[in-house]
Amino acid sequence: MVEERYGKLAAANILTSIWIGDWERYHKIFEEVSDEAKEGLYFHRYYKGEDVQLWHDNHFSIPGEHFIPPYISSYSSGADHEDSRRNDLLCLVGLYEKMQFYYPLEINMYPDHFGCLTAFLGALLQEEIKAEEAGEKEYLEKLENMEEEFVQKYLKPVLPSLLKLTDLRVKHLFFREFLKFYEEFVELAGHTTAVR
Repeated sequence: MVEERYGKLAAANILTSIWIGDWERYHKIFEEVSDEAKEGLYFHRYYKGEDVQLWHDNHFSIPGEHFIPPYISSYSSGADHEDSRRNDLLCLVGLYEKMQFYYPLEINMYPDHFGCLTAFLGALLQEEIKAEEAGEKEYLEKLENMEEEFVQKYLKPVLPSLLKLTDLRVKHLFFREFLKFYEEFVELAGHTTAVR
């Protein structure tokens, strides 16, 4: 259902802008979102410009006591942590290359940053929309499978660790609600909606 994909794409774009701290883009997207859709983005009611931006910088950008790493590699553990992390990053870069997704290079961020991962989901959703509108069912199914595998491999496994850490460190209502919304988004992102 193409309307559902457009909704997921809008959510992915908003979430990406928050993860990377692109507040100009955040405002621009919100200007284009319908009032009805804004109600579903419940974290926005706690948005207070500079306060949110400063909090984001202090917790997601500047290492220190309250730092919350925005990279999935920060949440993997175990004896083979380094090898596993390196392998995951190589696979992720390979996947980005396969889809000609160069966003991390354009914004100078590591490929395993939550903002880059969410932007990649947005890119997949854009391709799914094009495929569905063009009636390319086989390609659409391939993209949906890729989306599901991506979410299962890269986002869902680290989400509990991220949420546990943020539960301890996040006091700002905007970010508490944003993270709750992000969890819901990830849960929905891996579900296909193909017209078969």
